[in-house]
Amino acid sequence: MDFVKLSEQRFTAKKFDVNKKIPRDDVEKLKTILQLSPSSVNSQPWVFLWGTSDNSKKRVRPAIADFNWNRIDTCSDFVVIAVRKGLDDKFQHTLLDQEIKDGRIANEEIAKECFESRKFFIDLRERSGQTLNWETKQAYIAMTALLYGAASLGIDSTPIEGFDENKMDKLLNLDNYGVHSVLVVTLGYDAEDDHNRTRPKSRLEQSKIFFDLDKFPG
Repeated sequence: MDFVKLSEQRFTAKKFDVNKKIPRDDVEKLKTILQLSPSSVNSQPWVFLWGTSDNSKKRVRPAIADFNWNRIDTCSDFVVIAVRKGLDDKFQHTLLDQEIKDGRIANEEIAKECFESRKFFIDLRERSGQTLNWETKQAYIAMTALLYGAASLGIDSTPIEGFDENKMDKLLNLDNYGVHSVLVVTLGYDAEDDHNRTRPKSRLEQSKIFFDLDKFPG
């Protein structure tokens, strides 16, 4: 499908059909989309916790704001997106090893340059106390890829910020793994009585958000 058409048609599901489940082969496609998401300096600071069962929904529900319970209760699948609490040298070497394995880096000299370049940007964020903020921005990139990737497969979705991140971390013992939850996305097929499916999409006109820099007064 044309991406503009996809953007016009996609909407946020407010309620899912509990009787419709995402086929497992489509789930694998969604995971691949997340895996391939772009990130600054290929940092890939994320971890994706995938839930499908009623038990997994019950585990996270106490951290979800009550106005979002319906999205969790009725969805087919959901993803808790977490980011690492810092990207230490060990993890940076893991990234480098994978890049070498995938043929992205040709020799030791280039490998050293790539490591030092990425480390420079990561350390820059560390020194300014912006690591979590920076990593969270990368998570939003991955989330956006998931939302539109799901839409391309005919799967509806809901991005959720309305949850208690610290409570989610405790419920899933994320501190033990050195990661922190930042987003939740629910996935499935919208219900017939989902009021949002028929509401017209509303966005500001382009004239109000785009400006020609050659004419912009500054």
